[in-house]
Amino acid sequence: MPITLYYSRMSPPVRSVLLLIKELGLTGIQLKEVDVQGGGTRTEEFLSMNPEHTIPTLDDNGFYLWESRAILTYLIDAYRPGNDLYPNIPKEKAIINRVLQHDQSTFYPKTFGQMLPIFMQQTSVITDEMKAKFNEALTNLELFLVRNDWFAGENITVADICLLPSISSIVHAGFDLLQYPRLAAWYDNCKVLKGYEDDQQVAQQVGGYFRSLVTEGL
Repeated sequence: MPITLYYSRMSPPVRSVLLLIKELGLTGIQLKEVDVQGGGTRTEEFLSMNPEHTIPTLDDNGFYLWESRAILTYLIDAYRPGNDLYPNIPKEKAIINRVLQHDQSTFYPKTFGQMLPIFMQQTSVITDEMKAKFNEALTNLELFLVRNDWFAGENITVADICLLPSISSIVHAGFDLLQYPRLAAWYDNCKVLKGYEDDQQVAQQVGGYFRSLVTEGL
């Protein structure tokens, strides 16, 4: 049976997995789009795979896995072990994992977590507090690039693939990277990824939708 990825293309975590699949040249993965707003993640079938009803969710012949960062590293370890995107070297893996954990615990909550009330149409105003948290998140992320061109060293890794969809969506939502020169240079360097243009197209849709909901603060 093929591997099945349950996804929604507008989700940055989902898009990171799609980027990795394309970068690794993985074939035979069945993509199954889920209508999240229509309750697609709360069906009995879906909950039997993932009781947390989140996307992306991976079904590898009955092995169910959710959380995008876990899926990213699993796909490499299982199907391209030792690949340079996640090399089988403990110290290099540790550095990559540090970035992945920073994204999950700090960067994503301070950026997309701030944008969520607008996407849910609970507010249409970007407040000064929201801007301050965005600035803090991007400034902290810039520090990862002080010594290297990529987030976990001298070469592109799964850490960069994890972060790109969030950052591209933020850029197209109207947040300028010019005051973060290292981050802006990194973003430009990401054009080498095979799925970069496809991700940009979706990021433009996400950003355009976000801007359409904002009445003040952009």
